[in-house]
Amino acid sequence: MVKLNSAESIRGLACLAVVFSHLSLSFFPYLHHFDATESTDSALLYFIHHSPFAFWYSGTAAVFLFFVLSGFVLSYAILRKPDQIKPKIKSMLIKRYPRLAIPAVVSCLLIWLIFQVVYVDSSQANGWLQAYVTQEISLQHALYEGLIGSFFFAESDTNWVLWTMHIELFGSLVLFLLLYLYRVKRMLFFIGSLVLPALAFYLKGEGFFLGISSFVIGVYVYLYAKTLPYAAAILLFLFGLYLAGAHNSSWSYQWIYALLGERTYEYGNFFGGVFIVYSILMSPKLSKQFDHQVLVWLGKLSFSIYLLHLIVLYVIGLPIFNYLLSVGVDYAYAVIVASIGFIGFTLWVSEYFSRWVDQFSIRVSQRLASKILD
Repeated sequence: MVKLNSAESIRGLACLAVVFSHLSLSFFPYLHHFDATESTDSALLYFIHHSPFAFWYSGTAAVFLFFVLSGFVLSYAILRKPDQIKPKIKSMLIKRYPRLAIPAVVSCLLIWLIFQVVYVDSSQANGWLQAYVTQEISLQHALYEGLIGSFFFAESDTNWVLWTMHIELFGSLVLFLLLYLYRVKRMLFFIGSLVLPALAFYLKGEGFFLGISSFVIGVYVYLYAKTLPYAAAILLFLFGLYLAGAHNSSWSYQWIYALLGERTYEYGNFFGGVFIVYSILMSPKLSKQFDHQVLVWLGKLSFSIYLLHLIVLYVIGLPIFNYLLSVGVDYAYAVIVASIGFIGFTLWVSEYFSRWVDQFSIRVSQRLASKILD
């Protein structure tokens, strides 16, 4: 169970990286410097962006990390009892969509409702956040994206984080197929693990290919990865953190940019997520160090945090930020205080969302699978 607890911890920390990523895009966009026209007068922001220490706000690396973990954990759930592989695949195949869709659609309905009844001035925030909170979202559109659009077409206007549900769903389907092939004939499994990501690239492009490949890597980590010596695990973990902070314009990654060009950001984050997961899960000592009660709790809330944090940023973070600016507080201090309040409230509301919605989706999916398979 240590490995699974450490997996939860990794997921929780990765979720915080997504939150910090969106905070930086909202208030300190130079930290990412996606727009070549962006500049900064802050020596600290300039240093952080160009340093090799930007992993803590790397939302993209966190997403790839989520996908690798999903591949690993789902493989564990299916393969731990060899005599039950086929029925387990059938059960999880039925459960996967409602397990993901119920929390997703509830988050979309909450966002639609809050946008209808709450107005918060976003003019002092960056254009990224303004573009999100000033959208006109209809009830029909919120329902559509929560149930269909995000899962089958990667459409996520209502809740911008839901674009990952497309990869999460199809990555899970690819994983179920591969594990079925693994049970039937190993050669078919190996062929499928090459053909299916290649098909993903052909049909949907490089981003989808990397997402599906992350699931496949998660399967391989579970099946074939070898235990790492502690020193090697630490080195791989640190290298993963370094790659997770990759940005195309950062001086610390120009040697990679010389090789990969504009792909530096995506591939750096991809391999960073893979190496972080591998180093922790395949080192008993490092894995045990991540098996911490607070981090495990954070991991159990991670899906709820992921779904809710943008709307909490709008309804809690922005008002605190606006008030502090109005009474003369410095911009940076206003962001820091507002961020602390926003994160604290996000954790609090996510606890209840997890109990009432996330756990409900698990029970519904289990009952549905039992009813269909009985």
